[in-house]
Amino acid sequence: MSKPIFLGKIRLKWCDNCNIPVIGERCGRCNYPTRTVNLTPPGDFKFPLENDWKILDDAFLPILKNKFSEIFSKYVVVLNRIPGPDRTVEIIVGGNVIATLIHENMSLRVSLKPIFYNIVKDYLKDIFITADPGAIDSIKNGKNLMAPGVIKLGENVKIGNDAFIKTPENKVFALGISKIDKEHLINRGMAVKIKYVIKEENIKLKESSIKDVIEGNATYMKKAEEKAIKFLRKFKNEKIIVSFSGGKDSLVALHLTLKAGIKPKVVFLDTGLEFKETKDYVKDMLEEFSLNYDIISAGDAFFKNLEHFGPPGRDYRWCCKVCKLGPTTRYIKSLGNEKIYMVIGQRAYESSSRSFSGNIWENEWVPNQIGISPIQNWDSFMIWLYIFMHKLKYNSWYDRGLWRIGCFMCPSQDLADLSIVSKSKIYEKWDSYLREYALKNNLKEEWVEYGLWRWNKIPEFLKRKYSINDHVRQSLILQIKEENGNFKLIPNKNLNLERLKNIKNILPNGVLDDDLHVHKNFIEKAMQVIYQSEECVGCGICTGRCERNALFLNNGKVWVNEDSCIHCTKCLGPCPAYVFR
Repeated sequence: MSKPIFLGKIRLKWCDNCNIPVIGERCGRCNYPTRTVNLTPPGDFKFPLENDWKILDDAFLPILKNKFSEIFSKYVVVLNRIPGPDRTVEIIVGGNVIATLIHENMSLRVSLKPIFYNIVKDYLKDIFITADPGAIDSIKNGKNLMAPGVIKLGENVKIGNDAFIKTPENKVFALGISKIDKEHLINRGMAVKIKYVIKEENIKLKESSIKDVIEGNATYMKKAEEKAIKFLRKFKNEKIIVSFSGGKDSLVALHLTLKAGIKPKVVFLDTGLEFKETKDYVKDMLEEFSLNYDIISAGDAFFKNLEHFGPPGRDYRWCCKVCKLGPTTRYIKSLGNEKIYMVIGQRAYESSSRSFSGNIWENEWVPNQIGISPIQNWDSFMIWLYIFMHKLKYNSWYDRGLWRIGCFMCPSQDLADLSIVSKSKIYEKWDSYLREYALKNNLKEEWVEYGLWRWNKIPEFLKRKYSINDHVRQSLILQIKEENGNFKLIPNKNLNLERLKNIKNILPNGVLDDDLHVHKNFIEKAMQVIYQSEECVGCGICTGRCERNALFLNNGKVWVNEDSCIHCTKCLGPCPAYVFR
């Protein structure tokens, strides 16, 4: 399991009097002091929605006599997604983590906490193992239950699942992972790996609802809302555009902008990989708010560039640059040279890079765009609470079980997310591509089945698990040769010299000659020019950096107007062809 990530203060506390989560020191509903909830950072929260309840029902089927939803839907349940090899979710009930839901190898597994027994003991299936009295003290002192110490095995005990250990008098005192079941009995060795010793308690939870949560947090949310609105009003006289993706964060950012008295233009970026439901939802919402909007389209840029880049990865996200930043750059450039303040639903809790950017930032990939986020310091609990407080309509894919919504096959998604998406028709084309790509490149079936395509460099633990190596993508490689202080770039393949003759106009005269001799002070820039010449993907990001409009797109590639270029090299900022070489 990966290490917990600390991206900000976790505000979630609990009011035991109302049995609700609260983001302040006192409950706004009863003024009762709240207590800290012991959970895992960074704090990515969600209330169970429609398909989340079904997932929980399926996961707890081997454990409970009744459906999980039948037992717990009368209480406020909070889900907290935590770091793990795949989707891993803490389940919080009554202000305590009662279990962790683990998705692994395309299946579900539940890891229980001791308090789970004390809450649901009347609903448990026979997942009990009776221990010999002689083994009880050693278990309480930290030892595991060995096979000779097992007197009786419950009918529903399964290998690899949690089981409760009890005395012959039916007093439950421990919880562990069973190494045996009715079909796999052993005479020696470990029978149960003990996780916890349990202190039996009578716990009665008060029924609670989302309405109670809204009341308990109203004062705190009002302050957060006012602070966000005050922040946005600073930019009221600037040229403001709201980026609305159709996700929960951009929904809240848009709504706050409107509450700030700003009626902005809105843009929706259609990467060519959006769900149909997302596009319909965006259109419906913007018409409901009576807002003017532009659609920035990446067209078929993603599938056009697959041949060059291959599948994108978590560590190889060329797709964002080609399908998002390129089209955005071209759109902003079409608006003129003035600064655009773009309201973006970015939050520090989403990633380390976003946690460091602050609530105002300049995008090095997109000139003239200044990003501003009114929800930078909000966590996802606040986002969902705001949506429910204001009764905002959210994207239907959240009800289907997704935590984040974007491109349907985003490599940053967990396998659990992809398994939900894969049931829809939109995924068929991508699945076919992956299987053809794997066949063509002699990759094992596991590369597709277990989502190993989501990395350029596959993590070592997955390489060992599936006995698979990284797929080496063939592309241009430049070596630097030095002779007596002179430098020459040596490519691993023949170059398009006619195109290079045009693109090298970006550099000052004489810096790079036809034989690829390069001035020692311009080696890095000369390398980028060669990569842009040879492997340009036509994203247009560099055109936005050119103040002279000397760069233009033609037949899917960037070209240089030799008469206009002043060789300032400002266009040589980050470039997908060079960064993802």
